[in-house]
Amino acid sequence: MHPRITLTIALKDLKSALRDGRILLALFLPLGLGLLYNVVMPESQKPKATVALSSVDVTALSESLKTVAGSAVALSFKSSADASGVRSLVDSKKADVGLVVPAGFDEDLAAGRAPTLVVIKPRTGASFGADYITASLDAALRAMAGQHAPATVSVQTTAPAGTDISSVMAVIGVRKYMVLGTLIMLIAMIAIYILPILLTEEYEKKTVDALLLIGSQADVVAGKALVGVAYVAVSVPLLLIVTRIPVSNPPLFAAAIFAVTITLLGFGLLMGALVRTIAQLNTWSSLPLLLVIMPVFLIALGLPSWVQLIQDATPGSQAMRLLVDSASGTTIYGNWLVGFGVLAAWAAAGYALLIRTMSRREA
Repeated sequence: MHPRITLTIALKDLKSALRDGRILLALFLPLGLGLLYNVVMPESQKPKATVALSSVDVTALSESLKTVAGSAVALSFKSSADASGVRSLVDSKKADVGLVVPAGFDEDLAAGRAPTLVVIKPRTGASFGADYITASLDAALRAMAGQHAPATVSVQTTAPAGTDISSVMAVIGVRKYMVLGTLIMLIAMIAIYILPILLTEEYEKKTVDALLLIGSQADVVAGKALVGVAYVAVSVPLLLIVTRIPVSNPPLFAAAIFAVTITLLGFGLLMGALVRTIAQLNTWSSLPLLLVIMPVFLIALGLPSWVQLIQDATPGSQAMRLLVDSASGTTIYGNWLVGFGVLAAWAAAGYALLIRTMSRREA
């Protein structure tokens, strides 16, 4: 394979795609999908709680509550001169809950005395904020009094094994799961809808013979695949930026995107070499696209073992497992080597069939 010839073929195809407007599809498709997700599934925000606080003296109660809440809940405090003002804020729903702190509260706590803290909640329809503050008061007051908890509670969760969709959604969220699935769908559309046209056109216009005079079949395949890689390199970051999806393990994410891209590009080009016209390509390309996308959105369902075994052997399923692990910040599925091995096996089979098909067409 000759790198210079490969690059020449890739640049020629990029110019052709830009002239025909196909490259614009790679730009506008992720933008449209990202904007759709932002409207239909807006990013979930941190829970909020507003506390009305009345205290005769300076108290550390608010800071202690913030420490207990950490980054899980956004707390805000509204000061009031007396208990009636606190009650008014709660009644008017300007605060979720009210706290009336008596004089000498912090000193009494430190001395081991038991001062009375008044908590004012709505008569009906108590909000999440009211329930959260009420539940957090014990830990906050213990911290202020310098008391240790009676026991250390260690909460552990079992990692979902890929058979419970509620467990997967609980870890990464529905929105992130759908965006990751859309990433693979986007790569599949580039590989199976956009890229094969470049190769089918070469055969339809009889220009592939001229390419094979200056390079080998491997040069032609590499040049076309390089165009697909360029499409993906533009589209995937755009979708991530528009949807604002964080990636916890960037190396794993990049490796998974690259592996599934190379794999699907091989089968997309195989489609382009098998058909005779672009019309045939448009007719038959929906089937392989469906076979790639279906396992992506089914990996978290509790399917029968024999169906799960078949699904685990598909490139879409393994790519989605790798992307979920890379975006979740924890290992949900694991077996990354198996995932990359399955993708590599599919890629080797796809490119071998592609070269064989091109050789037979040339003959």
